[in-house]
Amino acid sequence: MKVGKPTSKRTPTRLRAKIQKASTNKQKKQRRDAKKNPQWRSRLKKDPGVPNLFPQKAKVLAELEEKRLQKEEEQLKKRELAKAQRQGKAVTGEAPARAGGDDEADEDEELIDPEAESGMEDEEMDVGDDSNPMAALLASAQARASAYAPDADDAEDEDEDEEDDEAEGLGGIDGASSSAPGNAQRKVLPKQVLADPMKAASALVDRMQNTADGIQRILTFYAIPPLVTAGSDTTSRLLVEVARKRGRLGRGGVPNLHAAALIILNDLNEERLKLPAVANESKKAKKAAGKGEVQVVGEAKPAFTIEGLFGDDANGSDAMAIEK
Repeated sequence: MKVGKPTSKRTPTRLRAKIQKASTNKQKKQRRDAKKNPQWRSRLKKDPGVPNLFPQKAKVLAELEEKRLQKEEEQLKKRELAKAQRQGKAVTGEAPARAGGDDEADEDEELIDPEAESGMEDEEMDVGDDSNPMAALLASAQARASAYAPDADDAEDEDEDEEDDEAEGLGGIDGASSSAPGNAQRKVLPKQVLADPMKAASALVDRMQNTADGIQRILTFYAIPPLVTAGSDTTSRLLVEVARKRGRLGRGGVPNLHAAALIILNDLNEERLKLPAVANESKKAKKAAGKGEVQVVGEAKPAFTIEGLFGDDANGSDAMAIEK
């Protein structure tokens, strides 16, 4: 239920212009009367709006006033310097003052004990914390932030830096270099990947489909739901989901498959993404397995690496060339 009838804002143009003209004339009259008014008005500035319950309000106001005075002094010095330069006069008083200041600084350095400098610095930090109540909170927050170490799986913040490193370093990759599982080393992608990351990602997905849980590991790493490949291939669907998850979207929300492929290959190259190795089974091994024979191996297969996509793996077990 409405209370009162709504008033219409439709007014004639003449009436609107008449109101504007009357308002302008009234403002002019008020300004004229204010100039002629003999009443005394305070020139003190109002309180800048610091709440009364704010701790150390007086110190905050004193700091604001000190900064204002310093700014006024600097402006005055600049005006004097500009005026002297316009008149072609040499600015006197600055060089002697600086020289005197240097002498005083040298005397202070001689009087200060080097061993007591650290204590003085701590005292200065304490004074700064007292004068600015937010400094202690900021320092503690920075300390907590520096102590935080992100996990290897949380690699979303590093993707932009990775793409910059890809553009800078187009050299080859050292296939013999290895790193600990917990510490991911920053490596440069091979030239084949930088030339066509979509082709390399497609080859990677094809190889992972031949393993037991290769695709599932990728989905778990990027927190992607099960793929629905109706009307599209597995590679395209995977890249679309990765692009959406990592925010690699172009205009109109179109997923950037090129960037998504680089993300997957980068995570694999820097050993954040752990994928199983694909065993190269020969025909004899398949026949032997079919007959029920057991083949004993001396050591386990190495983990899958990105070098295996291009046939330059050091072990040679995961070598496979991309079809041209």
